[in-house]
Amino acid sequence: MLRAVLLVVLATTLAQAIPSCGGADEPTEVVGWIEAKRIDSFGHYFLIVINSVEYQVPGYFYQQVEVGDLVKWDGMTWTIVKKRNA
Repeated sequence: MLRAVLLVVLATTLAQAIPSCGGADEPTEVVGWIEAKRIDSFGHYFLIVINSVEYQVPGYFYQQVEVGDLVKWDGMTWTIVKKRNA
């Protein structure tokens, strides 16, 4: 019984440490409301926060969006789905 528990714990630990190879070629889609905008002064990155996750965006897109806008990342480009006051 102890061996089975240790085997499960070891397998779970290894699964967390090794990155998945299943969807590396597929771009992930992000759709959400912008919660915050930040500029990383060290790396000079433009960041937006969606669902408590920071995403790096191009400067032109950063200037167009506002907190409260609904935006979408399709794996290639960022687009504004809906402005906050529209």
